[in-house]
Amino acid sequence: MKTLFLFVMMAIAVSLQSTVIPVLAIGGVRPDLVLVVTVSAALSAGRETGLLCGVFGGLLQDLLSVGPFGYNVLSKMLLGFLVGLYERKVNQGSLLLPLVAVAAATVGAAMVAMLFLLAYGQERQIAALLLQVLPAAAYHILLAVPVHFLMIWLIRRQAKK
Repeated sequence: MKTLFLFVMMAIAVSLQSTVIPVLAIGGVRPDLVLVVTVSAALSAGRETGLLCGVFGGLLQDLLSVGPFGYNVLSKMLLGFLVGLYERKVNQGSLLLPLVAVAAATVGAAMVAMLFLLAYGQERQIAALLLQVLPAAAYHILLAVPVHFLMIWLIRRQAKK
């Protein structure tokens, strides 16, 4: 049941990512809602949940994208797992936690993207990627708190059932 819940949650995030988020782009920079949801799920429920959300969300993103297959799965899976390692070690009520975690995850996703660009011989696109990291991190920080508290509420509600 938990796996189905996570898959549906990530399908909704990917749907919003491909329909609503492009309208919210500022200066060509779009937030990665799947990354924000994956980080929030990992902080709220641990590494297994973060890993599953990363795999489901990344796979759905890769299926819908024209980029190299596997980039989204790999980056979201790694970030979900790594952020989830800190779930029990931090204060869940802190507003600063989701902000710092999503900013760090944005930088981590950019590093994985750079590795993929190097592997596919597209070094010229790295400069454009680096120019988008800070605006994307700022956008993710704006989304982090509401998404995090929604995630905590959803996971607690699902756990009661």
